[in-house]
Amino acid sequence: MAALLTIKGLSVRFGGLQALDSLDLEAPAGAITALIGPNGAGKTTAINCVSGVVAPNSGQVGFDGRAVLGMAGYKLARLGLTRTFQNLQVFGLMNVLENVMVGMHAASRGGFAAAMLRLPLLRRQEAAIRARAEEVLAFFGLDKVAHQPAEELAYGDQKRLELARALAGRPRLMLLDEPVAGLNAAETHELGRLIVKIKEQGIGVVLVEHDMGLVMRISDQVAVLSGGRLIARGTPAQIQQDPEVIRIYLGGGEEFGLLA
Repeated sequence: MAALLTIKGLSVRFGGLQALDSLDLEAPAGAITALIGPNGAGKTTAINCVSGVVAPNSGQVGFDGRAVLGMAGYKLARLGLTRTFQNLQVFGLMNVLENVMVGMHAASRGGFAAAMLRLPLLRRQEAAIRARAEEVLAFFGLDKVAHQPAEELAYGDQKRLELARALAGRPRLMLLDEPVAGLNAAETHELGRLIVKIKEQGIGVVLVEHDMGLVMRISDQVAVLSGGRLIARGTPAQIQQDPEVIRIYLGGGEEFGLLA
């Protein structure tokens, strides 16, 4: 399967800490690539580099054959690459529908003059954005609360809202940073089901997650980081049997529910 995202030799140093050390990683379209490892392994740093939040000391990032390292987030969104964050990033005073629509405006083509004059092109674009936002909210089961302030949503619904906003712009690749953190078992299972449905639309997913049950259940390939270095890559079954992963990361495995 051809790579949609390509990371080569990515290195990041924060003072005396080597957060990433020559990371190589590929993620194809239509597949879930999980990035796992202990706290401080470099997982979030990796996707921060891809999404333009952190500038690496060295390395390359390619998206669909195009160099994108250092590109602004709104430009990446226009190319079809979106992300979510560990901490909730919803606009609490906006309603749920507006939260999704504002994310889509970042990738829209309307200019200031068109907005001021309310030109027909802009009105058509606004209608299309609203229709797409409503479609995505229905996909995530949030259509019935579309006009409710986002701050009034339960935590699990706010997590789904973040995914809805990332999906609304019709991305080709989504970077998900711990999407089920803080969710209960039922909410985790449901969000995992929705992530699989996103993949089934042909969208690539890079999943940073500590919930090993979810990772092993829904991922197509798993990459394991330790100390900023890639120590293993393979299918979930291969990763569960990898001696280096067991020694460095799983520490015996029973606490993660991975090994027999």
